[in-house]
Amino acid sequence: MSQRMDKIFHDRNTTILNNAETLFRLKGFDKVTMNDIAKESDVAKGTLYLHFKSKEELLFNILIPKLEEFNDKVELIDKKEDLTSDKIKKIITYGFDSDFFDFTKNHFLYMHQLFNVQYHDELNAIIDKVIKNFSLIIQNGKEKKEVNSSLPNNYLSHQLMHVFDPQIYFSLVEIEKNTKESFVRNTITFYLNVLHVANKGD
Repeated sequence: MSQRMDKIFHDRNTTILNNAETLFRLKGFDKVTMNDIAKESDVAKGTLYLHFKSKEELLFNILIPKLEEFNDKVELIDKKEDLTSDKIKKIITYGFDSDFFDFTKNHFLYMHQLFNVQYHDELNAIIDKVIKNFSLIIQNGKEKKEVNSSLPNNYLSHQLMHVFDPQIYFSLVEIEKNTKESFVRNTITFYLNVLHVANKGD
């Protein structure tokens, strides 16, 4: 494929993904058809299938950059902040404001469809990168005597990833009518207590 054709393909890919995300948000994943996405993107249905074979593949390709961006932000926070408590606060605060969480919250009923043979390995590889970075932050905190938990780093880092489970958010914010701000604040306090870290910002 020539450079010009590569650019056309890439630009069309981006257009399709952007339009699919907009439609998923407006109508819901289950209500959107491949025909809708083709029409919105001004391409023939056959052309759409040259780019993406299914709605699940579109969902996957929308999610992956958001997850990568979340991981990049975790790494940046780790480099910029010194205290473990500040790292945890900023990771949790950013996490709930991130495109990654917003997208998974709005589509969590369909996320399980990505954990199949086709997408499982790549999705888990990125999640594992995030968890590994959490583990490094926790280990560094233990070495600096800022984290006093005796629980294994792997367990603690998986639990940190778990706080971004949309079902927890729905239960404690939307169903119980709490504010997002109080939920984030309580989540920070909870996790710092799990780590036995003094909340030095208070």
